[in-house]
Amino acid sequence: MARDLVVRATNSILAHISCGEFSEEKPLPPEAELAELLGVSRLTMREAVRILQDRGVLKVVHGRGTYVRPISEWRDLATIATFLSQQIDPLDLGFQLLEVRRMIEVGASGLAAERRSAEDLAALAADLERYEEAAAAGDVEAVVDADMDFHQHIQSASGNPFISAVMMPLESALARSRSATSADERVRRRAQGHHRNVYKAILAGDASAAKDAMRGHMTQTAEDLGSLKSRKA
Repeated sequence: MARDLVVRATNSILAHISCGEFSEEKPLPPEAELAELLGVSRLTMREAVRILQDRGVLKVVHGRGTYVRPISEWRDLATIATFLSQQIDPLDLGFQLLEVRRMIEVGASGLAAERRSAEDLAALAADLERYEEAAAAGDVEAVVDADMDFHQHIQSASGNPFISAVMMPLESALARSRSATSADERVRRRAQGHHRNVYKAILAGDASAAKDAMRGHMTQTAEDLGSLKSRKA
């Protein structure tokens, strides 16, 4: 069974859920019909259903059919992120992600200040330089890449592998949200300043200052999301 076909079938089921064609109220189509709809064999379709069942997205009720579970019961972060990225506006997605980021990244910055190595500091400095070069060139894609790397290197510098494990499944959703905000030059400039503040505190080994700096960055991000949202309305 080709792995890419299973992934395609899995994503297709999620897309059908996203558009409301598959819902909690009625069962998914019978096997033969579902396989034809997805454009895959029954074996591939069954594997896709099994995967989504394991992730808490689907439930199989014997004698009645396969149903979509409420998103509150889904267990896989990457699946939730993929689904919500299809469902909601990037700015609204950014607000939801920011709530998670506040809880995790502020603490991670404090740990990074206490535990960072010379290699960690070099990586962060390189990320800042890449960000500034990309921002000056107006290269939004490169800005997003450098921004993502900067935050990921802080998580790595924290020395706690659970932090990266929690945040990594959210990468695609985070990149989508950042692309929406980083397209604005004023947002990029403000983010640059906050990144420098976070880096300086981590460089100084000041955990309290690092947490304050990251908290300030999260506040700035919330304000920027709100401003862009109001302008879009």
